[in-house]
Amino acid sequence: MAPLGMSSATAAEQKPAQLAAAAEVQSAPVAPTTSKFGPTAVGQKAAQLRTDFDKLKTNTVQRSQQLETIRNQTVSNVNAYHTRVGAIRSRLQMGSTPGNPELLAEWNQAQSQLTQIDADIATLNQLSVNVSADAGSSSFILENIRAAYQLSGALEEDHRQLRLLEDEVNQNAIVIDRALLNLNSEISRQQQYVTSERTSLVQLASDINSGQSYGNNPQRRVAITAAPRPVASVTPQSFADKKPLVVIRFDKADVVYEPALYQALSRALERRPDATFDLVAVSPNDAGQAAARRDADTVFRSMTNMGLPAERVAMAAMAQATAATPEVHIYVH
Repeated sequence: MAPLGMSSATAAEQKPAQLAAAAEVQSAPVAPTTSKFGPTAVGQKAAQLRTDFDKLKTNTVQRSQQLETIRNQTVSNVNAYHTRVGAIRSRLQMGSTPGNPELLAEWNQAQSQLTQIDADIATLNQLSVNVSADAGSSSFILENIRAAYQLSGALEEDHRQLRLLEDEVNQNAIVIDRALLNLNSEISRQQQYVTSERTSLVQLASDINSGQSYGNNPQRRVAITAAPRPVASVTPQSFADKKPLVVIRFDKADVVYEPALYQALSRALERRPDATFDLVAVSPNDAGQAAARRDADTVFRSMTNMGLPAERVAMAAMAQATAATPEVHIYVH
């Protein structure tokens, strides 16, 4: 599947094929081989393995149908998302009022659609788990087929049936392995897409708040690279009786915090339009203060880029023994 940023026509043309090939693996009913002494043990084993494989092949076809359903749903969600975002950008390009409520409502809908695309990825992850289980079942059947060759008391027909079944299982295993590889690759692409679009939505929210699309405006870049504000040193006791509005833990690289931060700030300002904020850099110990300060500067720039006036944000720093990694706490008052 092409990256989700493609046009709907291009994405729709690329139909899933990696699992559909399972339907081409032909199966022939196998009855236990009989002789004048009755059914052979190997013949009975071959018939049982045939039954197990038929169930596996049914699963493989169903996975193909599930994948196509998910893909069609994702294409629909992506088209709706880009249509809404494109409409917002068009209005901003022509100029709009700062914080236009109509555009904010459209932005909220776009965020909901992006969340649905994220849910599609979760469904793909579950499908990947199921296909992995099918790969395990395929290996188990193949091992039993090869073990059956070693059983005594078999007729030539028994081994012929085992060879036919072995070929079919091997063909189906190729289909399953290719499907699993493609699924995992697709999941990775879509996760990167959603992460990128989340960042883009934060930028779009900032543009809505200002009433125009900045794009690559040099003035905006100057604001982003401006020197950080003075930071006051405080102690945990200073905020002991307050609950933070937002806690951002920088426990890994590229923490995606801006969408949740924007939502929290929006809700706080809806309740109290004149609210001000304390942005506190929290370090596990004195040695981690520099990293916490850098993270706090980054969050401060995010807040101002979202349209919050810099004078409504007071910055502070403290060490907190309960913090395992650098954190940024935001308090509203």
